[in-house]
Amino acid sequence: MRLEYLPDGSPDCPLIRLFDFVPAEAAALGSAVAALAAGQLERVAVHELPGVAPVGGCELVLRRRGRDRAVVRVGPAAFECGLTADTWDNVAGLIEPFAADAGGHQWLAEAPGQVSLLLSASGLW
Repeated sequence: MRLEYLPDGSPDCPLIRLFDFVPAEAAALGSAVAALAAGQLERVAVHELPGVAPVGGCELVLRRRGRDRAVVRVGPAAFECGLTADTWDNVAGLIEPFAADAGGHQWLAEAPGQVSLLLSASGLW
């Protein structure tokens, strides 16, 4: 799974995309997000998950928060996405089809004018 920040090049930018993955990598991401939803984890460093290859040093941390927050930049190539348990539960459901080898794409977090989070089997949307 590749993790990349795209600052421009599309009206949907800026965005972080997770792409070029096999079903097992999507399943691992889904399990980590489900653990956030269940309160088993408070933080997941996506760039450190097995099989994740950051492009250009991109780092993404997912956090369990008391309220939903968009993806925000916390460093030159570092980002954080903080969502509530209920929202993480919804995101886990959005990831689930990709663990069964679904194609296409899914927006996992969107906020107009801010960084969005995209899961795309091919990298396209």
